[in-house]
Amino acid sequence: MPAIDSGTPSLIEVTDARSCLFEAAMAIYEAEIPRGEQKTRAEILASLAHPDVRFWAYVLRGDVVGLSILYAPRREGVMLLEYLAVAANAQGSGTGSALFTASLAASRVDPGALLLVEVDSEADTVDAGERAERLKRKQFYRRLGCLEVAGFDYILPLENYGPAPKMNLLVLEVGEYDLDTARLKQAVSRIYQHVYACAPDDPRLAAMFEKLDERLTLK
Repeated sequence: MPAIDSGTPSLIEVTDARSCLFEAAMAIYEAEIPRGEQKTRAEILASLAHPDVRFWAYVLRGDVVGLSILYAPRREGVMLLEYLAVAANAQGSGTGSALFTASLAASRVDPGALLLVEVDSEADTVDAGERAERLKRKQFYRRLGCLEVAGFDYILPLENYGPAPKMNLLVLEVGEYDLDTARLKQAVSRIYQHVYACAPDDPRLAAMFEKLDERLTLK
């Protein structure tokens, strides 16, 4: 394992499920990621061996203070930020923004790829406190340059712990304020197949895209 600077956060890739880094990162994952959006531990373990998945631990003064998991294939034109989470005692300090920037830069292998970010929707039936938290998450990604695909109801294909919440998609690296629907459909189809092991003709794909215009507004 690389030497850890006692004062500067270190981004360390986790490839061994037996490492203390993995267990510490998973403790943050299980505490901070909403239950309905979590993969099982077996699924996370399987992702460690996937050649296109990068699992990062963010370490400060010897402690894991955050983790991120990205799907970053070559020559597919898409990346997915699967998960990003910061330990409760490190939140509000800029750690999440630094982790996002560092792990994205370290994972990117296709300079022209569209980065997708799955976020839970504030339009879901939730109480005021949860709605405020969801809006806060969106604002976090917006400050980092992401834009929301307006009017697009993303279906998260996970039901490990009951139905997934209503979701939206944010995107980065577009350079415009609208997005070709065909490009997004191709990207989401690849995510469904390669991240969530769904069939190419999964009916949820058709349901998401059947009534959309040729271009989608980003906001």
